[in-house]
Amino acid sequence: MGTALLACPCHLVFLLPAVLGLLGGTALGAALEANTALLVVGTTVYFFAALAGGMHLINRRARSEKGRSPAPSSAAQKTGAPTSVARLAPDARRAETGASKR
Repeated sequence: MGTALLACPCHLVFLLPAVLGLLGGTALGAALEANTALLVVGTTVYFFAALAGGMHLINRRARSEKGRSPAPSSAAQKTGAPTSVARLAPDARRAETGASKR
């Protein structure tokens, strides 16, 4: 997704002249300058493909983490079992430890 950020069509306004300036006087610079429209179309297609691929990977990871079993502490909270007596309210601590209210 980082390379998609570089190939974003809105960044090409700044990036393309900088690249052409750096490559000026070379064969690659001359080829890029002669085919600027093709370069813009190619980077735009690459931008959307890289963005879609990155989003696919992020969503795949989120789906795989969703299927994992919960941590023991969250499992205890879902079943209603206390995770620790110290976390309970004072009245619940007395009931949990068997102490009567005085």
